[in-house]
Amino acid sequence: MAAGQEEEDDYMSDTFVNLQQDVKPGLAMVRRVKEEILKKDRALEMILENKQKSKKEEEKERRETMLQSSLGSDNKGFALLQKMGYKEGRGLGKSGNGIVEPIPLQIKTGRGGIGHEAAEKRKAEEMTERRKRMSQVKKRAEEFALNEYRLHVRQKKDQRQMEGDLRKSQLSCQQLDTQKTEEKLLNLTSYLRRKYFYCVWCSISYQDEEDLSDNCPGDCAADHC
Repeated sequence: MAAGQEEEDDYMSDTFVNLQQDVKPGLAMVRRVKEEILKKDRALEMILENKQKSKKEEEKERRETMLQSSLGSDNKGFALLQKMGYKEGRGLGKSGNGIVEPIPLQIKTGRGGIGHEAAEKRKAEEMTERRKRMSQVKKRAEEFALNEYRLHVRQKKDQRQMEGDLRKSQLSCQQLDTQKTEEKLLNLTSYLRRKYFYCVWCSISYQDEEDLSDNCPGDCAADHC
């Protein structure tokens, strides 16, 4: 009988005896019996867990031993290869250029199904690609916003420049128009005084140049104030 089985049988026997000895009237005794049962259950779980671990370790060691040992002639597949002309230590194929060692066996220890690792890898790659695309989209959006801001600033600057040029142009036109008007007025008043001895501010036509010079205050509006 295995050691683990003996420990389990001893535990069941001890539990039965303890229950027969401890079962007495009273609430405190019932509570102590329950605690004892729980304690024994935990101990049994530890025994079973250790036994399960030891079985897994034995299976692992046996598997590694089998994988490290070469195939013998008693193996049907190896015997079939020998019948087809294969010699141990040489590569597969007619020319012997094929693989010499068998394809290594990969033991799957996780709980994921077949293709789970490939699916997880593909999912990670897709997530990386999605993040890359989002980063590119964000970068393009930031560049677009920056270009829009620069365009807005340039347009405002151009608008202010045009408004300033417009004010300057209006002022220049006003000044030039005033200057032109003054020149025209001076030419007309000079012509009237010289040709007809007429003063527009006196509203009088004098007899001659001497009369105009003696009686007219002057040849501009300021002289007549």
